[in-house]
Amino acid sequence: MGELYRTAGTVVHQAGAVEFWARYSMNARRRTSVQSSLHKIFAEETERTVGNQWNCKYLRRQFYQKDLEELYRRYDDQLREKFIHIFISLLIVFSTIHIILVIASTISAEVQWHSMYLSMGMYVLRIAMVLLFLGKCIYGPLKHKYSLMPIFVTFIVTIGLVVTDIVITIYSATEGISVRPAYSVMTHLSIYIFLPMRSNFLAIILGIAASTVYIIIFALFTYIDYPIIGAMIASDIAYLLGVNVMGTYFRLMTEIVTRRSYLDRRACVESTLQLNFVKEQEERLMLSILPEHIVSRVRKDIRDILLQSRTESHTLSHNMRHFNRVYVEEHGNVSILYADVVNYTMISTTLSPLQMIELLNELFSRFDDASEEHDVYRIKFLGDCYYCVSGISKDDSMHAKNCVDLGLEMISIIKNVREKRSLNIDMRIGVHTGRILSGLIGIRKWQYDIWSKDATIANKMESTGEVGKVHVTKQTLDLLLDYAREYIIEPNYQAQENPFIVKNKLETYLISRPTRAPYEYKAYRRLSVGMNKIIRKRRSENRNSTNFRRTTTFMDENLVEYQQMLRAADAQMANEIEDMSKGKDLFRTEARLNRFTLMYKDWKMEKNFLLLPDPLFQYYITCCLLIFMLILVINGFTTNWLKGFNKYTWLTYGLLVVALIIMQPLTWFEFIWTTYRGIIKPTNKYLCFMYSISRTITKSAKIRTIIYLLISVGLAATSIVNVISCTEVEKLLSTEVVLSNCVSSWHVTQCWVLVLLLNFLFSRVFFIFKWIVAGGMTCFYLYVIWDLKSALFKEDATWNIGLDPRISHTLTVVFITMTLYWIDRTTEYRNRLDYLWQVQLIDEQKEAETMLEVHNMLLDNILPAHVVQVYLDLNRSIDELYYEKYDNVAVMFASLTDYKLGVEDDGDLNDKFFLRILDEIISDFDRLLLMGSSTHKVEKIKMAGWTYMAACGLDPTRRESFDSISYNHSIGDSRQTTPYNKAILITMVEFAAAIMMQLQTFNRGSFQSFEGMNIRIGISNGKVAAGVVGSLKPLYDIWGHAVNMASRMDSTGEAGKIQVTENTAYILDECGILTTYRGETFVKGAGYIKTYFVPLDEKFCLIKKEQSMEYYRIHDKSRYCHLKNAVLSDDSWMEDNKSQSSTYDVRTLSMYDGNSDEDSNNSYEGNDYINNRNKSHASLEHEVIETRC
Repeated sequence: MGELYRTAGTVVHQAGAVEFWARYSMNARRRTSVQSSLHKIFAEETERTVGNQWNCKYLRRQFYQKDLEELYRRYDDQLREKFIHIFISLLIVFSTIHIILVIASTISAEVQWHSMYLSMGMYVLRIAMVLLFLGKCIYGPLKHKYSLMPIFVTFIVTIGLVVTDIVITIYSATEGISVRPAYSVMTHLSIYIFLPMRSNFLAIILGIAASTVYIIIFALFTYIDYPIIGAMIASDIAYLLGVNVMGTYFRLMTEIVTRRSYLDRRACVESTLQLNFVKEQEERLMLSILPEHIVSRVRKDIRDILLQSRTESHTLSHNMRHFNRVYVEEHGNVSILYADVVNYTMISTTLSPLQMIELLNELFSRFDDASEEHDVYRIKFLGDCYYCVSGISKDDSMHAKNCVDLGLEMISIIKNVREKRSLNIDMRIGVHTGRILSGLIGIRKWQYDIWSKDATIANKMESTGEVGKVHVTKQTLDLLLDYAREYIIEPNYQAQENPFIVKNKLETYLISRPTRAPYEYKAYRRLSVGMNKIIRKRRSENRNSTNFRRTTTFMDENLVEYQQMLRAADAQMANEIEDMSKGKDLFRTEARLNRFTLMYKDWKMEKNFLLLPDPLFQYYITCCLLIFMLILVINGFTTNWLKGFNKYTWLTYGLLVVALIIMQPLTWFEFIWTTYRGIIKPTNKYLCFMYSISRTITKSAKIRTIIYLLISVGLAATSIVNVISCTEVEKLLSTEVVLSNCVSSWHVTQCWVLVLLLNFLFSRVFFIFKWIVAGGMTCFYLYVIWDLKSALFKEDATWNIGLDPRISHTLTVVFITMTLYWIDRTTEYRNRLDYLWQVQLIDEQKEAETMLEVHNMLLDNILPAHVVQVYLDLNRSIDELYYEKYDNVAVMFASLTDYKLGVEDDGDLNDKFFLRILDEIISDFDRLLLMGSSTHKVEKIKMAGWTYMAACGLDPTRRESFDSISYNHSIGDSRQTTPYNKAILITMVEFAAAIMMQLQTFNRGSFQSFEGMNIRIGISNGKVAAGVVGSLKPLYDIWGHAVNMASRMDSTGEAGKIQVTENTAYILDECGILTTYRGETFVKGAGYIKTYFVPLDEKFCLIKKEQSMEYYRIHDKSRYCHLKNAVLSDDSWMEDNKSQSSTYDVRTLSMYDGNSDEDSNNSYEGNDYINNRNKSHASLEHEVIETRC
């Protein structure tokens, strides 16, 4: 015997059933189509690597394609409302401070200028105007009523801001004093960031228009008396150009971040819905195979094993631990119903596979609906046998009536089907009340089952009953006395002659429904409540529909709900947006975010956020170069084209410009490469070096922070170094001190403002660190204004008459810093909130993956893998009925014998003891399936009581191939003995031998005081139909003559032997395997047929025919038993078999193992053996020898 289906000793002590199966499934890592369907949202991470996720044009296209633009606009409106609130607050604060300082500066002046009062009036007016047009009470209702309201309000507010600012400059000029507009930068920031207009094009047009107005005011009023007015105007143009560029960039980045955060939030919402969907799917799946009272135990154990495995670093075999839990429970007072289709064997041989599947599916689906309606739990169906139990999920005093009513309705259902399909079928039903053990055994193809002597009695009630009536025991009848008038009850005298009934002293009765109108007894019929009423109504309509094609609704409802879930994501997102308008999103995040610092309360999460890559870093560097060039232009215009620069200034500018130019290819290379070449790394060593550096800069938070700090300091230095290094010249005969080669003070402040704008440009730098840097820069500049170069800033233009110019410079820098702080704080809040959503998405993804793994493991343990793919295909038709047709499948029935379930003395303890033994034995058999490495998979079909059913050849990829086609099953058909057909049969027989050896190992080693069990095996092969039937509880099963014959080979066989049909024995003989003729055996539905045994040696190996004499010598036999003497004259199969020996590597000592040194000399496959065999049997070429042993 080889290694394929063998285990070293008993495996009961190595690992528990559930754990072994769970770990095996995890190691297999089989991904089903539902995972890819449910996880489409996570595929967007791939797009991030190529930069699409941060491409504004791409994001807009995605929103239009997904029909999300309308919801996005609502989402964007909510976010813009926050910016409007910040803008109003800042405007009130800045205007109030400005008014107070103007009053404080001019209140003690001897001459009160009219422009002072005008200034205060204008500042109050701008506050009132903004409150009027942007207040919730007016703007809120109007923006919902008029779609162009945001554009109108933006234009009106902008005009008001510009007018109230320039009026003071114009009026002051009439008084003979030149002043500057105070809020040119604030106006531009309002246009690009704060005001509600969404159109980027209109915002740019409005920004340019505002800049033009300010340039005109500077030229006509502020600089009218300046000797270098041209240079001053050019500098202001460069400055406002930089402000517009930065404003446009902030606007685009805000849109990108907003769209990205919306998609992430929507992904989070969709993920939550998907997770709920998966939970419901898992719940329904579990409930489709297990009753509710046992679901929680099984699911918890599977999840615990799954989660534990993720934390373990050792291999599967190393981590095996004892897991001896058995999912078996006792129920003391239940009613069991067994139903059997009469004439099933006959119709199974006359109907086509599709007709057979449709018939069984219609019957069992309608039975499922009826059983749920009557609160009866269907256990399973075995071929044509359908059995169920009432009273196991909850205490129900009407369990006996439920079963009887169900039985009568099943008789009515099959009568309807019989008339509709013109088939000679009927029902025979038996019901008994008593005690059962119920639960799960084994580790493969879980099916809920029941065991007990009372279950055996219920089965016997069915077999000894009458067609069209329900056969019940006295125990069941005693519970029906209160409802006796609903039935016709008569003793079953004929059944009293049955030995089983006599031995167990049973009184039995036949129950049928009286021929009266249903309304006369309808009042006594118990109806389910809640959703069962709705389900019953729908299914009643379906059952009464003649054109309705019944299918399994097991996955159909989930399929519809999944489609509805996808549509519900937008509705859920709309609710999220509504919550945002009420401020609920802030309260939701406060639990994880510090409200003031915006830092996460979880330091690990904070660290992970700070280490995130920055996909926009290359844009920052390019903006820095552009703004640096504008700063250089401003300084050039105001220093007579850089003639006032000293060597320190040149050195500073030179170093920074070289650094920024070098940084351009280093930061852009990865983005450009992935955009045009994809994610494949370059192979050229120089390009690879550039790619690695670019990727490192983008990914490394430390490197980005260092670059940010160096650029900020460098830009600040270039803005101030020329002022600090300028020389002071003292006039003769005067105490006045002038600065001989210093630039204009306002243009120094403008350069500093541009540097501050760039400082807050880096969104992925730590927020507090940016604030510290910006605060330090502001404090340093105030030191320059008020102390280091006070004389320069003191003698320049101011905002208002009487206001110290240094105060104007100070307010400019402070107001801009505060504005940028709040803008950056809002952006940081969005980024951190988006990261929280991503973390939630990841957590939910992990949870969904865990549940999907449990889900897939369970599905894989219910249906074959290829059938799972069909039912998990979210694009399949809902009314699809799945079935398969195979031309040749090997089927095995293996029944355990010599067990003593339900003995009189201490029956409860004995039953549990034997069930535990059964669980361990079946688990050992199932492990052989999991641990096997055969090319041809043995598929467990079901476990029925103490009978193990399996098949080999259920391969959908081969069922239409030439090798698997068999047009005629007669003995002489050579197509039946193709290599494929021989291989699956040998695999099946060897598996049968393996479980016999495993049972012997179990008997010897597991329980020393246990007398042991025996096993009886029957095998047949031939055409088989397979499919999934059942309405709510899916069951994959196979039907056909081969299945029936395999079952009869088992039931008519002998313990400790493998019995096969004549056709199967013929194929084995063609393979060189010894078979012994048993004789003619009576088989139900087929009469007397020839049957054969497959003998095994002491090692449970198949015996080759050339070794038969040794076998008979050991067994004291004198005759050589085989089916026929003739050998195939066509040696093509032998050659094919030699070339394919590795594919049939089922056991290392089997006939298909060409690697064994021992067999290489004796193998029947060799040409020497064929030649010798032909010579030795030449005289008997046409003789068939049958030896009855």
